[in-house]
Amino acid sequence: SSGINAEWPLRPGEQKEEEAAVNQRVYPSSTRREPVDWDKVEAEVVKQDAEDKPEGDAALNELFQKIYADGSEDTKRAMIKSFQESGGTVLSTNWNEIGEKETDVKPPDGMEYKQWND
Repeated sequence: SSGINAEWPLRPGEQKEEEAAVNQRVYPSSTRREPVDWDKVEAEVVKQDAEDKPEGDAALNELFQKIYADGSEDTKRAMIKSFQESGGTVLSTNWNEIGEKETDVKPPDGMEYKQWND
């Protein structure tokens, strides 16, 4: 090692590593506008998605997912058992109540439950 710090010449169209990192997401364009900073656009979209609050069924589903994810093993067990045994008409988080007996089907008001057979 003679202490000489030589660089190889760049080939046509090639950039130094520092320049390539800066220009990583700049795409060619035929417009005369400034290039779009796609990292900034992506950050704005991610921020908007985080701020958007779901509505209706999506909000309810998100709530149930959060309850399940944050719940104890007994809570998860109660949710699964009550939902499966009731045909999707009951969702309970109380294992002491649900674990003792089979969960009855409780259809919404004005509806009746019919067993489906072949």
